[in-house]
Amino acid sequence: MKEQHADVAVVGSGLIGCSIAWHLARKGVRTLVLEANSVGSGASFAGAGMLGAQVEMHEPGPLFELGLSSRAMFRNFCEELREQTGIDPEYVPEGIVRLASSPEEAEELQNRGKWQRERGLQAEWWTPEDVQALLGIQAESCTGALYLPDDHRVEAPRLARALARGALLQGARIREGEPVLDIAEEGDGVTVTGVRDVYRADRVVVAAGAWSSLLLRRFSWSGRVFPVKGEGVVLQATLLPLRRTAFARDVYLVPKNDGRLYLGATEQPGDWSSEPSLEAVSGLMDRARRRIPDLGPYPIAEIRVGLRPVTPDGFPYLGPLPGHPRIWIAAGHARNGILMAPATGRLIAEWMTGGTPSPLLEAFTPARSAPAKREPA
Repeated sequence: MKEQHADVAVVGSGLIGCSIAWHLARKGVRTLVLEANSVGSGASFAGAGMLGAQVEMHEPGPLFELGLSSRAMFRNFCEELREQTGIDPEYVPEGIVRLASSPEEAEELQNRGKWQRERGLQAEWWTPEDVQALLGIQAESCTGALYLPDDHRVEAPRLARALARGALLQGARIREGEPVLDIAEEGDGVTVTGVRDVYRADRVVVAAGAWSSLLLRRFSWSGRVFPVKGEGVVLQATLLPLRRTAFARDVYLVPKNDGRLYLGATEQPGDWSSEPSLEAVSGLMDRARRRIPDLGPYPIAEIRVGLRPVTPDGFPYLGPLPGHPRIWIAAGHARNGILMAPATGRLIAEWMTGGTPSPLLEAFTPARSAPAKREPA
């Protein structure tokens, strides 16, 4: 083993880790990214790409505000990455339709639209007839829908590759196939031990998704990040006239620029496996067909599997560990890692380079006591 040096070592090359690395490198920080597998190969690869700042949130609060802040960055964020790297993240400002399947769900979504409009956001109520006319499909068992025109989408694997390429072009180093075995404070820095080499840095940011808290065991930190396995099916559905992303309580359907259709996604808490299961995938496809019966003939292009990093209270951990100012974490974004990647990267990089911590990060301190678990969207 040989020792290598950096100002900041980032553990994990998903969208969160690569966004932090890109923002740090742009500020002239010598940044090293360590990845156990390949860039963006985990939850970032498996994600549908929805930027659901409104559709994913059922109540106002810090998570909602962080999501809105990050969503507002996305157009310029993707354009800058495309110009810098030649990789198009396929940012599409088309809006998301949140379908209701019962009168009770319709009432809940109408109330959600009300408080979001009071916040100054766009949220339109569609009747079942509107859904058929404006969505372009016959959505079965639909009692109405909340249309959120400012919730957009990207292609997550392309965004991850663009961020990694952008970080490299700014001077960062990325080492793939380098699982981290240990992180230790030593003297005035941090030693990160990988399978192949030992790395020395002034500080480390653990952005390793569901594995993050496992890598921080030695620091007696009470936080916990655990996996919720998700499986998504990608159909080659060029002829399907779906005009916008359709999001229901039990399934969502995300059209892609190349004619594919993403069906998502299963949720299996505590499952560390990376292989799709017949039961989960067949159940997902059954739910999608109940919504859109015409899906049956379309061929399956691929199946994606990822482990969403989730925390007990549903909030990510963002910042230094209590009592360990050189050891940072940026993990636990659950289903919103794609959405929150731009803001997380920018705010962490600004803080690490001497800026004042943003008020947006106060609720996500790793020193917090976990409240009761929040309801899903």
